Amino acid sequence: MVVARAEFVTADDMLREAAHERLAEHGPITIARSGRIGPIAELIFASLQFADQYRSVTVEGGFAANLCKALKSGQPFGSGYHDVAGAFPLGENNPVTSATDIWDQWTVHAENIAKSKGLNAHVVASLIGAMGEIQDNVYEHSGAPQTGLVAYAVTPESFEFVVADRGVGVLQTLRQNPSFTDVPDAGVALEEIIKDGVSRFPSETGRGQGFNQLFRSLVGQNAELRFRSGDHALTLRPTSDALQGETVLAQVAALHGFAVSVFYRANGAC
Repeated sequence: MVVARAEFVTADDMLREAAHERLAEHGPITIARSGRIGPIAELIFASLQFADQYRSVTVEGGFAANLCKALKSGQPFGSGYHDVAGAFPLGENNPVTSATDIWDQWTVHAENIAKSKGLNAHVVASLIGAMGEIQDNVYEHSGAPQTGLVAYAVTPESFEFVVADRGVGVLQTLRQNPSFTDVPDAGVALEEIIKDGVSRFPSETGRGQGFNQLFRSLVGQNAELRFRSGDHALTLRPTSDALQGETVLAQVAALHGFAVSVFYRANGAC
């Protein structure tokens, strides 16, 4: 039996094997907890894309099982009194603008539990705000908001959130903008969408503004960001340059949709 940690490199390697129909040949694979939920979300989404190839993959811990259950039922989890992790499956209607208060209760709990663990209240509020903004992006651009998911996890040292969908992906989305019809691949598209004013809407419309400032602000608060779409992943990491950070682009096996993972660690580099 193969045992691997729930890390992004693991998720990428497994998806590459699955895409070449080799993953099932490795036999039973156990994914051990790493303290991160971003890789778990990508693993689950990959298993939906290549179900037969992931049939012998088991992810340790309750989060993965609860996440699968939530995706099937459409019901969120993680707003109970002691819950330190949760997921909110998205539907046809944006929960931020709908009449229900379930989203508000879920996000307020995530914020409160993070503060109760001793994380900086200002930083936590910024992270929750960013989570809401990126969630809204699923309804704005994915073309398939009902496939979307928002998740969070809290420890005394960290706050992580994930916003992911299985929609059209960043390349197809950006090509809808007349200024970006010639974008060659998802890697270039990812590099473009983290710039100010770049989206599927033409710049003169005034839409799609401000995400570069949001992402750079998160990096400046010691958060690491990973953007995953199609056959590329782009990572922004904190460095001594608080305004920019380090950008790392990698070609990986293709995964449908778009996923953003944000990991903030208190009192230290990511």
